[in-house]
Amino acid sequence: MRPFIRCAVVSLGCPKNLVDSEQMLGWLAESGFALTNDVTDAEVIIVNTCGFLQAAVNESLSALRRLARLKRRGNCRALIATGCLVSRFPELVKAQVPEVDACLGVLELDRIAEVVAQVLGIRLRRQKVLAEPPYAPRIVSTPNWYAYLKIAEGCDRTCTFCAIPLIRGKQKSRPMDELMAEARALVAQGVRELILIAQDTTRYGVDLYGKPMLPELVRQLSRLDGLKWLRLLYCYPTAVSEWLIAAMAESERVARYIDIPLQHSHPDILRAMQRGGDAETYARLIERLRAAMPDIAIRTTFIVGFPGETERHFEHLLEFVKAMRFDRLGVFVFSPEPGTLAANFPNPVPSEVAEERRHRLLIAQQAISQERNEGWVGKELEVVLERWDRRTRRYQARSQYEAPDIDGVVLVRDGRQNGISLGSFVRVRVERAEVYDLHAVPIDDGTERRQGNARRRGCVAGIGV
Repeated sequence: MRPFIRCAVVSLGCPKNLVDSEQMLGWLAESGFALTNDVTDAEVIIVNTCGFLQAAVNESLSALRRLARLKRRGNCRALIATGCLVSRFPELVKAQVPEVDACLGVLELDRIAEVVAQVLGIRLRRQKVLAEPPYAPRIVSTPNWYAYLKIAEGCDRTCTFCAIPLIRGKQKSRPMDELMAEARALVAQGVRELILIAQDTTRYGVDLYGKPMLPELVRQLSRLDGLKWLRLLYCYPTAVSEWLIAAMAESERVARYIDIPLQHSHPDILRAMQRGGDAETYARLIERLRAAMPDIAIRTTFIVGFPGETERHFEHLLEFVKAMRFDRLGVFVFSPEPGTLAANFPNPVPSEVAEERRHRLLIAQQAISQERNEGWVGKELEVVLERWDRRTRRYQARSQYEAPDIDGVVLVRDGRQNGISLGSFVRVRVERAEVYDLHAVPIDDGTERRQGNARRRGCVAGIGV
């Protein structure tokens, strides 16, 4: 193989997709390819697409078209599409972007180096670059201090609105010893925050061990020396058990944060969605979480405009949100995804009505978020510094109560010129609150200030082309 063929991976969509992209980087490097995060300098551009919702389909196709133009006028010799959109609509990709040289679905990503070599007409040169198996090679692309740990693939749920089982198949959990080996390696590399992800983290282990094993995994991971925070995303509400809550509450290393997509509150809509639980069981769950961890930040998402949703159903949801006082909340308008049961349901909600409901729900939540954030004014937080803005002379930071790229931030004012290394964990005092963000100043109390930096270890490119 001609040495140093430069490959760039553009990752679209969710953190689960990002881990797939990082594994592709590992397989490419293991096979002797050079990696770059500059698509204008790449000879091979790989776009790991998202196809979960129609908006994501449109974004992925738009990104492929922009990169196809770059291919026509630049050094790029091959454009390859991978991931969810390819798995879901392979013919659409080929029809809309004929410049794509090859397609790989989500279950074939370990063939990426082989496919690149085939497209270029070269032979692979094998080389070992990452430490120990048993987990797949991976080059982490997030900042040095945090990384995602994907604990399972696919989903066994039958939500009528969701295309994930069509794209990624049934749930397949990773063995616990494999996860622990990867987690230890990540922490040894300097990762201080591990974020557990899957389509349904709470069902982890059922296929391998015959019962949910997330509580045990949380306990084992929280004992890792050097780990600061362990964060849980994508928890199915009726599967957040007393055992999981206890496992979270007993370790200070488990972030006081949980992401539980509830989707709706009215029993009619939840039944139509084929979701477990109802407003009463959800309320009891939130009560148990707050009793065990009084400071826990609870994030959820809802869908408005689901077929058959009446104003009465929506008002039920609106009142539920006001009563539960969530810390973080996202709202999506229903998207009729081809292949899902709900795509053919009767009584569709007009898009303008659904958008108006989304707006009303977010306005209600803004008042709640403002009030909850104001409760932090005058109090101390430990945060990780993630970015320095020379213009405003502020650090952008996160506490254990915010997940990266999802929630608001803590803006830390510091008169020094970038005086603390990025990736440092420092204590701050909150001075002011906004709807989504907090403003704070550092407390010089000898808090840990490690030598971090913002260098990205991997080469997952942006999409500004």
